[in-house]
Amino acid sequence: MANELAGGQTSLRRDRPNLSNYFWRFLIGREGVLLFVVLILGILIEVVSHGGLLRHASLNNLLMNIAIVSTSAIGMTFVILTAGIDVSIGAIVGLSTAVAAHIFEAHGGIPLAITVLVGVGALLGLLNSAVVSFARVPPIIATLGTMSIFRMLVFVVLGGKWISAIPFSITHIFVLTRVWVLPIALVISIVLMTMSSLMLSHSRRGRWLYALGDNPEGVRLAGVSATKLVIFAYTAMGVLSAVSALFMLAQSPLAQNNTGTGFELTVIAAVILGGTELMGGKGTIIGSFLGAIIVALVQDGVILLHIQPFWSGVILGAIILVSVASSSYGILARHQGEA
Repeated sequence: MANELAGGQTSLRRDRPNLSNYFWRFLIGREGVLLFVVLILGILIEVVSHGGLLRHASLNNLLMNIAIVSTSAIGMTFVILTAGIDVSIGAIVGLSTAVAAHIFEAHGGIPLAITVLVGVGALLGLLNSAVVSFARVPPIIATLGTMSIFRMLVFVVLGGKWISAIPFSITHIFVLTRVWVLPIALVISIVLMTMSSLMLSHSRRGRWLYALGDNPEGVRLAGVSATKLVIFAYTAMGVLSAVSALFMLAQSPLAQNNTGTGFELTVIAAVILGGTELMGGKGTIIGSFLGAIIVALVQDGVILLHIQPFWSGVILGAIILVSVASSSYGILARHQGEA
C-alpha cells in the first residue's frame, strides 16, 4: 500500500508542470535567442544614438510601431502555419484606413468607424480565403491579385485626396492613454498575442492549423475541414490588419493613397524572423512578437542613426532571405537525419 502511494506521488510529481524546465527551454530555444537579440540591438542603438532610443518621443514611436507590426504578425502567423501567405495586408490596411477616414470626415462616431473598419478587414480577409479555398488559386498568386484590387479601391475611395479629419480622441485613446509605460495599443496587442498563443497551443483548432501546414493529407483523412481552417486564418488576418490600421490612424491621423504600402514586407519579415517556417506547420506567436520588436527596432534605428530610409527595406529583405535560408537548411538537415 505504501509502495502504491509512493508510486502515485511520483506519478503526480512527474505530471506536474515544471516551470523551471519551461523557462530553460524558452531561454535555449529560438525565442530565447530572439530575446537576446532584442536586448543587444536595443542597447547598441541606444549607445550609438547617444541615448536617442529611450527619449520620450522615440520610445513612444517605437512602442506604437511594435503594436502595429505585432498585431498583424499574429494573423500572418496563422496564415503561414497553414502553408499560405498573404501579401495583400498592406492594401487591406490602406483600404480600411480610407473607409474609416471617410466616416470620420462625415462626422461619424468612433464606435461606428471602428466597427466598419474591422468589418472591412474581415470581409477582405474572407475574400482572400475564398479565392484560395474555393478557386484553388495558390496563396501568393491569389493575394497578389487581391492586393492590386484592394489598392485600386483605396484610390477610388479617397479619390486621390488626403483625409486628415481624424478626431484627436483616437490618438488620445490608443497612443496617449497608458498602462504603466505602455500605450493602450500595445496593451491590446499583448492581450491578442496571449490569447492567440493559448489558442494555438491548447485548442483543437490550433493543433489542426499546425497539422494543415505540416500534413494536409492527414487533416483530410481525419475528417477535419481544411477549408474552414483556411477561412479562419485569412479572416483573422484581415481583422488584425484592420486593427493595425486603427493603430496607424491613432499614431498618424492621416489617410492617403499610399497608406500601408510595403507593410506586408515588414510583417512577413517579423514572422519569418520569429521562426515560423514558410512551408507551414511550425512557428509560435511569441516568436512572431519578438520578431516584430526586432523589426521595429531596425526601422527606428535607421531613423535615429540618420541612415537613408531605403536601407530599412534592404535590411528587412536581408532578414527574410537569411531566415528562410536557415529554416530551409534546418528542414533539409532533419530530412537527412531521418533518412
